[in-house]
Amino acid sequence: MERKPWTDDDIAKLQSMARRYPTAQIAAALGRGISATVMKAHELQISLRMKPKRGSRMDPNFDPGGGGGLAYRA
Repeated sequence: MERKPWTDDDIAKLQSMARRYPTAQIAAALGRGISATVMKAHELQISLRMKPKRGSRMDPNFDPGGGGGLAYRA
């Protein structure tokens, strides 16, 4: 299988989708494999780790408080 060179548009798309979409979805949008996508992101020092969704326990601003509703630190 021949390797497909990375274009400036591919890299721009990778940067815009990183941290917002799962790696498999980014790879599919680029027409590449997951491994190739992960390797290029690593080479460019782009994190593919998804940002926590607002309101999830992984959100650093989430404060369970005691008020019965979701609370956020300001």
